[in-house]
Amino acid sequence: MSHPTVTPANVAQLTEIAQSKRGWITELCWSPHGGALAASSATGIALYALPGLELRGVLEGHGGHVKSLVTSHSGSFIVSASADTTLRRWDLKNGGQYEIFSGHSDSVNSVAIDTTDTLIASAGGDRTVRIWDLQTATTKAILEGHTDELTCVTFCNNGQMIASGGWDNTIRLWDTNTHTLINSLQHDDWVRSVTCSPVEANMIASASKDMTVRLWDTSTGAQRLMIRGHFNGADSVSFSPDGKMLASGGRDNLIKIWDVTSGELLTTLEAHQKPVMSVAFSPDGAYLASGSGDNTIRLWAVGS
Repeated sequence: MSHPTVTPANVAQLTEIAQSKRGWITELCWSPHGGALAASSATGIALYALPGLELRGVLEGHGGHVKSLVTSHSGSFIVSASADTTLRRWDLKNGGQYEIFSGHSDSVNSVAIDTTDTLIASAGGDRTVRIWDLQTATTKAILEGHTDELTCVTFCNNGQMIASGGWDNTIRLWDTNTHTLINSLQHDDWVRSVTCSPVEANMIASASKDMTVRLWDTSTGAQRLMIRGHFNGADSVSFSPDGKMLASGGRDNLIKIWDVTSGELLTTLEAHQKPVMSVAFSPDGAYLASGSGDNTIRLWAVGS
């Protein structure tokens, strides 16, 4: 059956409609059309079809845990980041063939792709952000300035800016073209996740071990909203496609959904038994996927 778009008016009716077990889940990523979901974990990359989370394939080849992944806007490939210090570009149209990106000297913990599918940014345990040319699999720039391991990276401001966060309690904003540092934003503990609003290109959300979820204006560096949301720390954030809601997952094993304008808590989802490492709204806004250290992926929708 089809499910309605999740809105602030019906979000309290979200229920779990499907579940799959797959190792310690590190990140979830939707295909552009929303009909498929990819999950990275210690055992590789699993590809699922909706609505029942049917396993359709597994991409294997990394020599360590897969820490992060992103799907291209064309839907033709996936880029993954691994503890084995490499990234891989998986060709979904040719049986999952891959190309290796080498350069980091420590675990690659996060990867993001720009809106044109020509650049990727990666963040690593070596305290650097690397910008890569996807066509040549070569490094275009190395961004240095963080003083500890990096955990997350995203493109924002229509791809003109990169936001990176890590164990030094900061989010750093970089100019994609000049590769220079623009601003540094401060949390009170390490930053676990950062993502850009799909509607406001200059707004990002972050999740931190300091138990807060925060919204920032990247054009000014100003903090727009701070939500004290998760006991023991927040691990993941995802905007709804219309930009009106923000889902967060945390060390309290909970998923919470917030009103972006007011910071009001709209609903809390309880099902996971360990920290919620990734949350992701589907592109059509009909589903929310969550992945946890309890080795499960759960799919949520309005209606049964």
